[in-house]
Amino acid sequence: MAIDPVPLLRANGPLPASRLTELMGASRPTLSRSVRTAGDALIVRGRARRTTYAARRSLRGSLDPLPLFRIDKAGTPQHIADLDLIHPDGTAAIFIGDFGWPLDDRMREGWFEGLPYPMQDMRPQGFLGRNFARHHAALLQVNEDPTTWSDDDVLHALSILGQDAPGDLLVGSQACRLWLRHVQESTSGKLPSGLQDSLIAGEYPRLAIQALELGVAGSSAGGEFPKFTALRQRNDGTQHHVLVKFSGSDDSPGTRRWADLLVCEHLAGRALRDTTGIDCAKSEIHVHARRTFLEVERFDRHGALGRSPMVSWFALNAAFVGAAGRPWAEAVRPLASKGWLSADDIGRILRTWLFGQLIGNTDMHDGNLSFIPVPDADSAAFTVAPIYDMLPMTYAPVRGVELPPRSYVPRLPLPSEHEAWRDAAAASLAFWAMAADDARISAEFRRICSDNEALLRRLVER
Repeated sequence: MAIDPVPLLRANGPLPASRLTELMGASRPTLSRSVRTAGDALIVRGRARRTTYAARRSLRGSLDPLPLFRIDKAGTPQHIADLDLIHPDGTAAIFIGDFGWPLDDRMREGWFEGLPYPMQDMRPQGFLGRNFARHHAALLQVNEDPTTWSDDDVLHALSILGQDAPGDLLVGSQACRLWLRHVQESTSGKLPSGLQDSLIAGEYPRLAIQALELGVAGSSAGGEFPKFTALRQRNDGTQHHVLVKFSGSDDSPGTRRWADLLVCEHLAGRALRDTTGIDCAKSEIHVHARRTFLEVERFDRHGALGRSPMVSWFALNAAFVGAAGRPWAEAVRPLASKGWLSADDIGRILRTWLFGQLIGNTDMHDGNLSFIPVPDADSAAFTVAPIYDMLPMTYAPVRGVELPPRSYVPRLPLPSEHEAWRDAAAASLAFWAMAADDARISAEFRRICSDNEALLRRLVER
């Protein structure tokens, strides 16, 4: 008698038909009859010799597939896939139309280890993610610390309350209904059209206190700096979603330094963009109620309702490369070998990395570089997203308050990096000069910036 395939698949994970028949001790016709008998307990993907089987796994007791939606630049959801959970872990997708993301062979057949990689950045993370988890842990029946969440916990949370995750994806009918209700309220005028410049002085300090004290849930953009999100209405009538980092409000040296670094992040983006042409996230500085606010325009949002896709290098690295923590320009080369990243983008990443080194950015981790999928007629590829979180973190307070002395020792380039290094050095000189002359930065740190500019200039002219 042939063995039931379901327990085998629960124990072994997805198996091709040839291997499954071997384990069952059965013929192909017998496998076909067993599959029909198993019904919804099994998932089948692929055709002919590439047919693969898996055992379906429930999510909080439900075996129903989860619809995956894409929100377009007009705010309209489009059904692009259905997701099933499989034993012992992972997901299986059925694509509806063009998925729009680069995929390897196994992914094109619908198989993913864990969540599909474009969804990995939707996990609640950082300051806002912790606030989201604390705010909704009881409802979602999860731990208040989102770093402990399993993939199933994440998928459950997103399917219930994930209508405002980073990027353009949304999973689950309930989350989609919440989004459609938001769209209806926005277009009918029931929701505010966005904070105008005249309201910032009062609203930003209030939102900062609210974020710190109440744990307001918002879009789970990553990062540990205290922050909140907001919708802005510019003087020209356009609407923009922004991420707002903010400093403390006391006069301690540590607080003053964090405020300096927020201004530096704004200036670094300007210097890199103006000197090299590399696209950087647009930002503004506001100072109110003794706090410094860095307002960064989100490149995954368009107007009040529109969205576009993005994915961090952290998620891409885990899915396709497995080279965590290596220098960006070196680590991303496997994407180029797949035809997913152009030589121009490799050059931009190298210049950005060298610029970060020359301004003392010691926090260029894999989550601080992102990509945007670019579909074309034949396949899909990536382009570098606007640069963000670029600042001289070597000067950040230690343990939040201490300011130990730091030495600025800019690195010389390898021969192969010389041209890119010259471009990065020009941008770095522009940054240090702007920071040394910006009255929003403390006098003490302006002196450090001036000294660093002089040291780097001597090195460049040598």
